[in-house]
Amino acid sequence: MTTSNRLRSGNVSAPETGVSVYEAIHNRRMNNDFSDAVPDRDALRRMLDAAVWAPNHRLTNPWRFYVLEKGGEKRAQVAQLAYDNLFARSGNHEHADGSRQRVLDAPALIYVYSVPGDSEELTQENYAAACCAVQNLLLAAVAEGLAGDWSTGNTTRHPQLAETLGGESDWTMVGALFIGQPSRPSASVRAPADEVTAWLS
Repeated sequence: MTTSNRLRSGNVSAPETGVSVYEAIHNRRMNNDFSDAVPDRDALRRMLDAAVWAPNHRLTNPWRFYVLEKGGEKRAQVAQLAYDNLFARSGNHEHADGSRQRVLDAPALIYVYSVPGDSEELTQENYAAACCAVQNLLLAAVAEGLAGDWSTGNTTRHPQLAETLGGESDWTMVGALFIGQPSRPSASVRAPADEVTAWLS
């Protein structure tokens, strides 16, 4: 991408959703209980547009996103990799088939990678930036009336996954994002910030 094609913050318009950033932060919960409705592609594009505004002070743009269409050939290939990976480790067909079905059934599925840098420090910074991009995406999902499950489990661990998606073997997996309309509310707990904060003078 040339410099002339770069997005500039002053020229980007935020979608009107009526959800404040604080509401999105507090309402974002991991949720993998979805309705069958497939999220609108325009909504997914807005979420991806939000993702790339994550903190990235060296402007390396280290994130790579792969959106797997439901019912598509690539989704089926990745689902089979999930089955193969779990069956090879466990020998349990039922569990392996459950992992495959999870990939097939997700209303929307996005794989996220981070590309390496020229040094270990930059590679770590790139990974941190890509994680921030995922958080941006998941907060935008809340604004779109959606929920997501950020997974780094079996569905992300097959050694041929990156190649199957079109990526490189030295890229770092950030996670698989299962996204859809939540079928149920979800809740969580956190320690209050005062318990983990020191005010120094």
